[in-house]
Amino acid sequence: LVIAGDGKEREKLQQLAITDGLTKLYNSRSFYTQLELEIDRSNRYNHPLALLLLDIDHFKDYNDSYGHLEGDKVLVHFSRVIQSCLRANDSAYRYGGEEFTVILPETSADEAKTVAQRIRASLEALVFAPQEDERVSKTISIGVTEYCGREKLTSFIKRADKAMYLSKQNGRNQVSVLCNQPPEKS
Repeated sequence: LVIAGDGKEREKLQQLAITDGLTKLYNSRSFYTQLELEIDRSNRYNHPLALLLLDIDHFKDYNDSYGHLEGDKVLVHFSRVIQSCLRANDSAYRYGGEEFTVILPETSADEAKTVAQRIRASLEALVFAPQEDERVSKTISIGVTEYCGREKLTSFIKRADKAMYLSKQNGRNQVSVLCNQPPEKS
């Protein structure tokens, strides 16, 4: 693929290809590319790597009650909350719909749980006004896991997803950690 135009136009198109238009976070395509790089780095240097999978609780109900424009406001504000809680070498992604993921290089599961709790509490503290006389808070369920050396990328993501669903099953608005399961070998 050859992109015509000057350098600024090309740069803008490249940025659009890797980011989510609404939230300005990286998109899921970028997530998989970066996660592969971070897994390679973790394996090479034997450094910890953590992953968060986040899902806004009852988001469909919010969209159905207040409309997609109000739902979009929640997604935009939430993406800002995530970014405000991360270090420079961490990266956040819109995984799809109301799901987000965060890659935390050089981070153990315990450290990642602290980051996840900070994100969870920050979102819960936000107050949205979808209607003039109504104030609504949103919550989030988060799954945390740490990479087990030489495991498959898909196993790593599935474990984060399973941890996030544990948070939902246990009442939502919480962080669950799943780690140290025997890895599937590549």
